[in-house]
Amino acid sequence: MKKIVALLGDYWHEADAAQAGLEAALSRLPYNTEIRVQYLTHTDVSQALDEKPPLFINAKMNELNPKDKHVMTWLTDELDDKIVNYVKAGGSMLAWHAGLASYPSDSRYIQMLSGYFDYHPPGLQEVTYSYKDKENTGEQTFLLSDEQYFVICDHAKTEIDLWSTGADGDSIGGWKHSYGKGKVCCFTPAHTKEGMLNKNVSSLLAEKLNWAISR
Repeated sequence: MKKIVALLGDYWHEADAAQAGLEAALSRLPYNTEIRVQYLTHTDVSQALDEKPPLFINAKMNELNPKDKHVMTWLTDELDDKIVNYVKAGGSMLAWHAGLASYPSDSRYIQMLSGYFDYHPPGLQEVTYSYKDKENTGEQTFLLSDEQYFVICDHAKTEIDLWSTGADGDSIGGWKHSYGKGKVCCFTPAHTKEGMLNKNVSSLLAEKLNWAISR
């Protein structure tokens, strides 16, 4: 039994929706993969990483109160170092949707991810996601009503495996790479519960999870 830890939900993103999407993806893993998820609050992260779980999923933006005059953030300098050192030592990190948002671009966390959220057009749009590992089957794209994340990504330091196209242009939807003894993967879909439960999103998230926990 592998115990993974997940930090889900923030001001703009419902934790229950992300949990439903995560559990749907976990159900798609190979039948002999036994996983238990510990759901965290941001105050639990440090202690949880002390236990060296095989995977830490972050689907929470850094800002805790983005609409307030004085905005507070949860990623302290100490936690920034701790997360990066956890991955360097052999842990895996999945930054999912909001887990790429509102973090300082010069933080060790973002430098480790090799990319981060820049902006998205207002509201939901029809977004076409394209992936390269289905080229031989003809199943190369799918359409989703989603926030299209436009990201800044260091192409030279990672492997891009998902692209997005919408009314405002093209961006990157997913990437992955090794980091120290560990693994890092980033995945931008999806914003709504319906999007997270979309079979294509669920299948791709399951692939990310399987890659991250495989040793």
